[in-house]
Amino acid sequence: MQAPSENTDTKLDTSNEPSAHLIEENVALPEDTFRSYLSYWIYDILHYKPVVITFLLNTCLVLLFLFFHDSVVSILFYVSSLLFSLPMLYYSYEEFTIPIQNLDFEINLLVEVVKRKPAVKGREWRTIAYNMNQYLFDHRLWDTPYYFYDDEDCHSYFLSLIEGRTFKKQEESSASNVTDAQSNDETAGTPNEAIEFFTFHSGPNYQKYLSKAAEIEQQAQNNYWQGRHPDIDALLKKTE
Repeated sequence: MQAPSENTDTKLDTSNEPSAHLIEENVALPEDTFRSYLSYWIYDILHYKPVVITFLLNTCLVLLFLFFHDSVVSILFYVSSLLFSLPMLYYSYEEFTIPIQNLDFEINLLVEVVKRKPAVKGREWRTIAYNMNQYLFDHRLWDTPYYFYDDEDCHSYFLSLIEGRTFKKQEESSASNVTDAQSNDETAGTPNEAIEFFTFHSGPNYQKYLSKAAEIEQQAQNNYWQGRHPDIDALLKKTE
């Protein structure tokens, strides 16, 4: 279900879409669609082709073994085939359960966070989860529009991108990633003319989005715990 990052057509602002207000008010996540997490999980795994194919292959091998075991050679063939296909089934399941790793997807998630500035446990995370589910499905990174079961799943995925990292606030520069240098050996024009060098990055500056999204999340965390414990600042001062 995962695919390599092939394009950088990042949609930076979906809040200007005509249906944006409808999305925010009528967000339907898998937790609202399915009766239980188990039914959601079964639905998703049944739409994951590698798992379905290897499961059917294993089932066919078992049936062949049960009904056509008239010789030692056939038994050895079926047993060896089954032993070979079982690891394939396990590997497919492992691929199904590992988190999505796609640069375009991560950038779109970070843009959503920067744009919406979601509060911890706020309704904004439901909208973000809905939009990211649609993004994965539309870009064929997931076989159903139900990757994140609820807003907490999406929030946890986002935290996995930033948790434990150290960020440094940087001021905006007029020319990012551009360095002017003077060459003593080769000049294209007059001796006083500078040669410009720059580092090319395919797509947006990932680190910049990551840092800004982490800053927003940290502020949201501070606001959340300040709201739950209004006297936390006074308590901290007493312990100093």
